[in-house]
Amino acid sequence: MILLSIPEEAALCRAAFAGVKVGAMVRHCHHEQLAEPLTETPEKRIAYILSDKPIEEQALRLHLFRPTYNAAVEAAWATYDAVLDAARATYNAAVKAARATYDAVLEAAHQAECPDCPWDGRTIFPVATP
Repeated sequence: MILLSIPEEAALCRAAFAGVKVGAMVRHCHHEQLAEPLTETPEKRIAYILSDKPIEEQALRLHLFRPTYNAAVEAAWATYDAVLDAARATYNAAVKAARATYDAVLEAAHQAECPDCPWDGRTIFPVATP
């Protein structure tokens, strides 16, 4: 791989991202991740690379940071995202049901074990009413 100067790589990177919106799939936004959805503007990431990354890494990072225009990748991400959304919904429903059961058991135990408790659902020091 032949890298150009940092300013040249930055210019090519900016050109590659012309018209690319937040949410688009990109390659090598972060060095540990092959592809991910863009969570900020490309220019923000480019500026961060130029201001915060070691100078010896900047040209390579700018060279590799690019949008992904592969329909198969986009379709696979959409499928992954849909499965993840469904799994999260199932998980959230299970957690909600378990929490409701726990809360009911906890409240019953609390009332049996602590009958004169001033707990009002938020504090043991409720505001006195005049």
